[in-house]
Amino acid sequence: MPRPYRRRNNPCTAVPEELLQKGYAWEAMREQYFKSINRLDDALEANYLKSIYSRRLWEECSIHIDPFKTQ
Repeated sequence: MPRPYRRRNNPCTAVPEELLQKGYAWEAMREQYFKSINRLDDALEANYLKSIYSRRLWEECSIHIDPFKTQ
């Protein structure tokens, strides 16, 4: 049985439009958590996914997220 195709270049394309903001918030929380426990490689991956969510929010929903806004 062949393995299913996995999109490696853009892993967030399968996320529905109504969940993009939640995905962005989740990755932001993961990034902060991994930074706090000094796992910088995982924090970098979460930051990358967060940037993809941000780009999709802008392109598909015209929603701009300010990355410097404190929560």
